Amino acid sequence: MHLKLSRRELTFASLALATVPAGGLLKAMACGRTRSGNSNAGIPRYRSTLVNGLTPEDIDWDGRKWRCTMGSTWHAGMDYCLRLREGMARFEIHDTIFDRPAGDPDRKRRSELHYPKRPRLPNDVPLWGAMSFIHHSWADPSGMARLTLGGAHGQIHIGSKAGGSPAVAFHRYKDGNFLVTTRGEQESGNTKRYKAPLVFDRPHDLVYRVVLSPTNGSLAVWLNRQKIVDLDGVPIGSHFAESYWNIGAYYYGGVTCPIVAEFANHVYPSPETLLKRTATTPAWPLA
Repeated sequence: MHLKLSRRELTFASLALATVPAGGLLKAMACGRTRSGNSNAGIPRYRSTLVNGLTPEDIDWDGRKWRCTMGSTWHAGMDYCLRLREGMARFEIHDTIFDRPAGDPDRKRRSELHYPKRPRLPNDVPLWGAMSFIHHSWADPSGMARLTLGGAHGQIHIGSKAGGSPAVAFHRYKDGNFLVTTRGEQESGNTKRYKAPLVFDRPHDLVYRVVLSPTNGSLAVWLNRQKIVDLDGVPIGSHFAESYWNIGAYYYGGVTCPIVAEFANHVYPSPETLLKRTATTPAWPLA
């Protein structure tokens, strides 16, 4: 695919374990605690999101009001699920039945923010998004590879009418590789578009440009300034145009120890071009 920018794009060119509910404490203690930064000198000073022991259902972050889908919204004292500081978010999930929203199956482990408000992401419009992230090392890689189906840390959800796998998703696969997938509404599951090793415990920067379309979508992805995906004329999303962006930590079963994902330099999908960011990586914010 030869990247073509619309006139509109050219015009724009210039988110510590405290307590956990009974039944989850022993597993959490066995796994231990995880870091919240990539070095002692630059550990971000996050603040708790708990209000009277719970994370509110809606929360302000990164200039938007997000919906919280995590265990701490339903169960008291789970301080680790979501912590915030200016321009940054930190998510953590443990292997307990409490580490999920109330409506999720028991096997799921989820701490996630999503922005489902209407109007949702449009079809047939070039949309640019970005995020810097740190995925912290898994305490039990062999257990993860054996038990989990892998997890998503950022995804364009295809919408409640279509359901199923996301239109676009950025994963850590069960073997630890970084994975990019897409799906159209007529496809039963996602299609792997990229899979390769990516080191843990270090900041990475990801930029993407997507055109949502049930028949003629496109996707370009840059990881650390290198283009890793370049697709054109493929189904991405649905004709309902009900897609929206999620961010956090989401695994379906098999989580054997805490998994921490940190995000910064986040840009919600919009028509404003981020082409310059594909060549210049923003710095990871320090404390």
